[in-house]
Amino acid sequence: MNMITKTISVLALGASLSACSSMNVFKDSNSSQPADLAAQPDLAPMAPTALSAGQIKSMLVGKSWRWVGPKNSGVTLYSPDGTSLVEVTGKGTTGGKWTAKDGELCESFSPAPFLPQGAPMTCQPFSATGSPGQYRNGQATFALAS
Repeated sequence: MNMITKTISVLALGASLSACSSMNVFKDSNSSQPADLAAQPDLAPMAPTALSAGQIKSMLVGKSWRWVGPKNSGVTLYSPDGTSLVEVTGKGTTGGKWTAKDGELCESFSPAPFLPQGAPMTCQPFSATGSPGQYRNGQATFALAS
C-alpha cells in the first residue's frame, strides 16, 4: 500500500468512527443514562456512621487498635476497666483512661517523655467509615491490629 492509500484509509476509518460515536445506540429511549447504569444505586462513598456508647465500648474492649493520625501513629490496647496502654510509633508508651459516649470516644493520657504534661480527657467523634473494619476517631483512622 502506498502512502496516499494509507492516508485515505485512515481518514475514512476516522470518519466512520466519528459517525458511530454520534449514534444513540447505548442510550435508553427514556433516559439520558445508559440503561444498565440507570438502575444502579449511587456508588458514592458512604458517610460516617455514628456508634452508640455501648457499641464503641464492646468494639474496643480487650483489643489492640492500630491508629494513624495527622501527626502520629501507633497502637492502643483498651482495657475493660477504662484504662489504656498506648504505644506511639517511634516515641514510646504511655497509659491513659478512656470512656465512650454516644458517637464519641473520650481519652486522656498520662505524662511520658514525649508528652511531659500528659493530656486531659477530651472527646472526639467516633464513627464507622463505611469500609469494613475501619473507624474514624476525630482525625485519626482506627483498624484492628493484627
